[in-house]
Amino acid sequence: MINDKQNKTNLMNKKINSLAGFLLAAVVVSLSSCSDDKENNSETSAVPLLENYSLKSEGIYPESVDFDHKNNRFVISSFNKGMVYTLSPDGKTLSPLVNDANLIAALGIYTDETNDRIIIASGDAGASEKSGANGSTAGKIAYVGIYNAKTGSIIKGINLKPLTSAGAFPNDIATDANGNIYITDSFSPVIYKIDKDYNASVFVTNPAFAAPSGSFGLNGIVYHKDGYLIAAHTQGNKLFKITISNGSVTEITGLDNAFKAPDGLEWSGNHLIVVENGLAEGKVHLLSSTSNWAAASKVKEMAIGQTEFPTSAYAADNGTIYVLNSYLGKLLGGDKTQADYQIKGIKF
Repeated sequence: MINDKQNKTNLMNKKINSLAGFLLAAVVVSLSSCSDDKENNSETSAVPLLENYSLKSEGIYPESVDFDHKNNRFVISSFNKGMVYTLSPDGKTLSPLVNDANLIAALGIYTDETNDRIIIASGDAGASEKSGANGSTAGKIAYVGIYNAKTGSIIKGINLKPLTSAGAFPNDIATDANGNIYITDSFSPVIYKIDKDYNASVFVTNPAFAAPSGSFGLNGIVYHKDGYLIAAHTQGNKLFKITISNGSVTEITGLDNAFKAPDGLEWSGNHLIVVENGLAEGKVHLLSSTSNWAAASKVKEMAIGQTEFPTSAYAADNGTIYVLNSYLGKLLGGDKTQADYQIKGIKF
């Protein structure tokens, strides 16, 4: 009897140890998978990203595109409607996410997945549905909205206009490793900063950022992990490097005639994507640097089209650069009837 009891006990212990080992292995695999997903920031949907997308909606005139990995969808701003939309990875569902009366022209959009928020810059060029009659409100709006990434509900709205006495047009957004937000202004020679407590200030002002009245100055902006920003100047056909620690500004050299009318910027590995908009020829340029972006050179370019008016891009982990065709030239010319827009996939 004692032997039988001992044998049963031993058998039970073996089963418990076996089950514990199985559960431990499962936990290790699960943690390893989560760690890899976070590190690689990859699209994990059962539905892979398509090569190209078509947006069917009259008059939205999208301006900026990003991808929200946590909620598995593209996020797209509307210049004309002053709204933000999501697009499913299968391309079948375009849905409104943010409808904030303070968004006049919804411009730069940034999916801050670390903090589960979407950040949107908004200005007024006098061409949107919410603009005042005959351009009366152009340059008078400077707003940044911060929203819950899943629901689109507002977290914080910030009026930047009191920070500049000149005309204003907040355009694009970057965030640093500490959660600070940086926003370019196309009508005023400044870069704004919003800290993690949502206090707003002028981070840097510089005469090199200025542009003639009626033209666009600073536009796209990105953050580099080594502690600086790179910003595009549309009218000047330039890129600037701005050191975060002291606000110093230097022009990136070696790019004479490399592009015109730079708009959106996007990192693709160690390369920088520069989207040339329809104020020029409508191209996408791939740049590289061996001097920590004190100087740079063009590696390749690809034509998209002037009428298509590309404005921004998202670099996916599958090696595809998704370029947003906004057709903004039509809107700025008074035509609000465009009903088909594209997110075009390209590979260099």
